[in-house]
Amino acid sequence: MPPREPAASRLYVFALVGILCLVYMVSQFLRSSTGVIAPNLAADLGLAPEDLGILSGAFFLSFALAQIPVGILLDRHGARVTMIAAIGVAILGCFVFAAAESEAGLTLARVLMGVGCSAMLMGPLMIYRRWFPAERFAALSGLQISIGTVGALMATAPLAFTTELAGWRASFVGAGIVTLVLAVAMGVIARDNPPGRPAPPRSRETLAQSIGGIAEVARKRTVWPLFVMISCGYASFAAVQTLWASPYLADVHGLDLAARGNVLLGITGGQVVGLLLWGYAERLFGSIKKPIVAGAILSASILAILAALDAPPLWLVTLLFVIFGLNAGYTPLLLAHGRLVFPDRLAGRGITLLNFGNMAGVFVLQALTGALIGQLERSGVAMELGYRATFGALALVLLAALAYYATIPDTNSRAVIDGD
Repeated sequence: MPPREPAASRLYVFALVGILCLVYMVSQFLRSSTGVIAPNLAADLGLAPEDLGILSGAFFLSFALAQIPVGILLDRHGARVTMIAAIGVAILGCFVFAAAESEAGLTLARVLMGVGCSAMLMGPLMIYRRWFPAERFAALSGLQISIGTVGALMATAPLAFTTELAGWRASFVGAGIVTLVLAVAMGVIARDNPPGRPAPPRSRETLAQSIGGIAEVARKRTVWPLFVMISCGYASFAAVQTLWASPYLADVHGLDLAARGNVLLGITGGQVVGLLLWGYAERLFGSIKKPIVAGAILSASILAILAALDAPPLWLVTLLFVIFGLNAGYTPLLLAHGRLVFPDRLAGRGITLLNFGNMAGVFVLQALTGALIGQLERSGVAMELGYRATFGALALVLLAALAYYATIPDTNSRAVIDGD
C-alpha cells in the first residue's frame, strides 16, 4: 500500500485561497474599469451614451459567451489549466485597450478582457469544491468575491488618480503587467485537488456529449428561475456601479474625476464589506432562498428611491449608493444556490451556465439603459430624468425576476439536492 500523502499545511491553504482571490481581483478591476473613466473616454473619442453602454457591456457579453466553453474545459481539463490559458487573453486585452485609438479598438480590447476573465471566478469555485466541505462553499464564495472586489475598488479612486497622473493608457499597461505577475504566481501555487484525494476522472465525453451535458443541465426545473434571477440580480447593480453612477454624478451633481472616484470607492467598499457579511447569511437564515429574496427587495427599493427623488442632495445619493453596494453582497448566494442543484459530473457546466446569465444580463441591461438614456436625451428630456428613468427601469426588472425566482423550492447546504 503506497504511503499516504501528507495533508496540505495551513499556510499552503491560505496561499491557495489568497492567490485565487488575487487573480479574481483582476477580473473585478477590468469589468469595472470603464466606470470612473467613462466621461474621459467619451471626451477623448467622442463616444455617445449608447457607445458607452456597448463598450462597457462588451466585457460582460464576451465573458458570458465564454462561460459555455469554460464549463466544458473545467470538467474536462480542470481549473488550473483553464485559468492559465484564459488569463493570457486578459493580459492581451489590457495592452490592446492601452493602444486603442477608436471605439472599435476599445471594444475589441473589452471583448478580450471578458474572455480572459471568464474563468477567474468559476475556476476558483471548482477548486473550492474539491478542497472544502459543501457547507463552507457559500462562505468561501463570499470571501472570494469580497476580496476579489478589492480589484473593483482599485477601479475607482485609485484608477482616477493614476489616470490624472499618467493617463488611462499607461494605467492599463500597468494592469497588464500586474496581471502577468499574478498569473505566474497562480500557476506555481494552485492545484486542482488536495493531497491524498485522487483527482476525479477527466471526462472522456465527445464534444457532442459535452454539449449534451449542457442540455441536461438546462432541463432541470430549478435552473431557469435561477438563471433569470441571476441575470438580473448582479446586472442591476453592475449597471449602476460599472457604468451609470459616474456619468450621473458628473452630469447631475457636477463632480470631477477625483470626486466621482471617491463616491464609487464608497459603493465598491460597501460591496466588499457586504460580500463578507452576506457570505454567512445561509447559516444565519438556515436557508439559501430567504436572504436572496430579502436582498433583492432592498436593492429594488433603493433603485426606486433614486428614481423617485427630484434633485436629491449629494450626501443622500452617496449614502444610498453605499447601502446599495453593501446590499449587493446577496448576489453570490445565487451561485451558491446553483452549487446545490448540480451533481459533480455537471458542476462546471451547471455553474458556468448560471454565470453566463450573470454576465449576459449585465450586457443586456447596460445596452438597454444606454439606449434609453440616449433616446431620452435626443428627445430633449433633461439628463437627470433620463437617469431617474434608468433607475426605475432597473427596479422593475429586478422585481419581475424575483417573482419568477420565488416559484422554486428552498434548500441549504445541509440538504444538498441532486435534482428535482
